[in-house]
Amino acid sequence: MFLRSYRLFGAAVLLSFCVGGNLSAQSSADWEWMANHFDKALRDLFPIDQRYGVYVAYRSHRDLHTDVLEYSFLIGTEKSDTVSGLPRYLAAQVREAESASVYDQMMAQHRKFPNRSADDIQKDVHVKKLKLTEMDCPAIKVQFSKLQQTRVALPQFDVVIHHPLVHEFRIRAGDGDVDLTLYDNENSLVSWAIETRNILELCAANAIEPPTVK
Repeated sequence: MFLRSYRLFGAAVLLSFCVGGNLSAQSSADWEWMANHFDKALRDLFPIDQRYGVYVAYRSHRDLHTDVLEYSFLIGTEKSDTVSGLPRYLAAQVREAESASVYDQMMAQHRKFPNRSADDIQKDVHVKKLKLTEMDCPAIKVQFSKLQQTRVALPQFDVVIHHPLVHEFRIRAGDGDVDLTLYDNENSLVSWAIETRNILELCAANAIEPPTVK
């Protein structure tokens, strides 16, 4: 059996490693504080849910390795706010932690100002945001169509992954919804998401005009 494990082994073991920062200087109380508040910050700063419309959303972060920047994109249909009668088009909302991971930013602020609330600290977290449309990035439409042709393998029961890059998906379509979390980088849906991320980054870099910041 091929086994890979992904869960944390406990604060005592974690504090014996230095991964993505000076973890040895962080107390068990710091770890507990982050454990209580990081998930909410991730959901607030990298939303992958909206109340209506057809869309696919993706979010990633790395378990334990806090030097990996959190990231998300949401691709869905929109209508123009300025041009009446313009057909609906696809747009991508992209977010990425800026300079340091959200985890490291919050941990640094908490250790510096331990009496500040998590909600207050979250306001000072830096996240890059941009918007691309199929007009300035035609590949968005290609990737959106490609997703519908992707065949997804279900996770295997006998595989466990050490400290994975966590890939979260939320898909809202006309005939059903999908909420899925994957740890296998070789899964076809994960491959699609990584390819789409690379394409969005290329479109942003090659844009004649800077992408809209939302």
